[in-house]
Amino acid sequence: MATGSNTAVLMDHDAHTLSDPKTTWGEWMTQKYRHYTTGKYYKPIHQFLLGLYSFSLFFVYPLLAISIIFFNWQLALGVYAIRFLLQAIILYKGMAKLNEKDLYPWFLFFDIWMFFYYLFTVPAIWKAPRKNWD
Repeated sequence: MATGSNTAVLMDHDAHTLSDPKTTWGEWMTQKYRHYTTGKYYKPIHQFLLGLYSFSLFFVYPLLAISIIFFNWQLALGVYAIRFLLQAIILYKGMAKLNEKDLYPWFLFFDIWMFFYYLFTVPAIWKAPRKNWD
């Protein structure tokens, strides 16, 4: 339903909406499963881009390790360094706009965490509860 004429993106710290975090692993996983149920409502291009992003995050570290061990480690680290620098610049600019620069030193940790996050949450795609959000 969102179009360019009825929707806007607001990058401002004052536009943040905060919610209470889940306090148990089970509650958090249930929330993640529920989030997966809304993906079918996204535009196909957004589904593709989010899937591509998820796919790249899931495979970047295993492929980096394999490349370092079995192929040219200098090339593998060079490609990773370019990815790292681009990511650092983009995240810094976004965090600065949202007044969240205190998170910046943690971005590499969070990036590595995403590999494990996807290991735990990918099953949610198949286990997601069938809720009607209409």
